[in-house]
Amino acid sequence: PLPSSVIMTVTTARVAGCKNVWAASPRPTAVTLGAAFIAGADAVLAAGGAHAIAGLAYGCGSVGPADCVVGPGNQYVTAAKSLIAGRVAIDMLAGPSECLVIADDSASAATVAADLLAQAEHDPQALPALVSSSAKLIEDVEVELAKQLDVLPTADIARAACKNGYAVLVASDDEAVEISDR
Repeated sequence: PLPSSVIMTVTTARVAGCKNVWAASPRPTAVTLGAAFIAGADAVLAAGGAHAIAGLAYGCGSVGPADCVVGPGNQYVTAAKSLIAGRVAIDMLAGPSECLVIADDSASAATVAADLLAQAEHDPQALPALVSSSAKLIEDVEVELAKQLDVLPTADIARAACKNGYAVLVASDDEAVEISDR
């Protein structure tokens, strides 16, 4: 997972006073492990998806059963959370990730593309969307998406999600807000 997801969930658990905090990642990279360390995780479970949810809820190996399981995930994580809810606390049953970026011509196409892919890489059913008053930015983001997908380790998932996505050209900031509120 993204280091930001690790930092947001582990830090929140620490601030809430949890005594034992585990992070889970199907492929824990040095960046993921570093984020877990900085945020104060006690350990990292090298598993993801429904497997990680089950391992955290029921315990496995050196992982004891958790009191609460939180964090992002795809439809399988949501299904697993629905099965453990009641046995342990969960944050919520979330649907596919949605990411809507509103940007004008001052935005960096590379940054906008990275933000969209940050959600798209987690779930082929994710929905990345861009609303912009700049046709040039929309074109530049499309080019950037292709460039970044070429080097993204999770490109297959992100490409599938990008097929669900869209860009909307608007005439004003008010119209962008109106579109985002739909």
